[in-house]
Amino acid sequence: MTYDEWASYDQDGYDELWREHRNDWLGSDFDGEPDPERLLLRSDQIATLFGLDPAPHGQRYGLIDGMPVLLDQDDYRSLLLVNELAQVEDLTDGARIAPTAALTQDEMIDLYRLPHLGAGDNYAVLNGQLVQLKDSEYELLQMLRIARAVL
Repeated sequence: MTYDEWASYDQDGYDELWREHRNDWLGSDFDGEPDPERLLLRSDQIATLFGLDPAPHGQRYGLIDGMPVLLDQDDYRSLLLVNELAQVEDLTDGARIAPTAALTQDEMIDLYRLPHLGAGDNYAVLNGQLVQLKDSEYELLQMLRIARAVL
């Protein structure tokens, strides 16, 4: 997909594209049920941190790349699955993850003094933790962030 094709989507187009990928993702073979306790921040904590109204009934907030997103149950399960597959990066003592908007890979490497990754691997901030994801999980996470962005 080219940048022009990607940039040409409106909100409905993003939603349709996201739902297609999400349904494929949720239908994939994943052993076990993802554990919501692995997320560092609950929906109510995210709302307080960002000064948001409580999430509407049947929805929850999540954090992707430091940005709050409003998720329905299937979106939330997708986020849990990505989190389950993520590899949490070990940062130097005292390093804190800033709740800021998405950074480029180079900006994250510079900011957190991370090693450069090989092809097919990416850094992201997922629910307050710096994680390493394969391309397919990173792409899904970015689609989720774009399709469900609150801010």
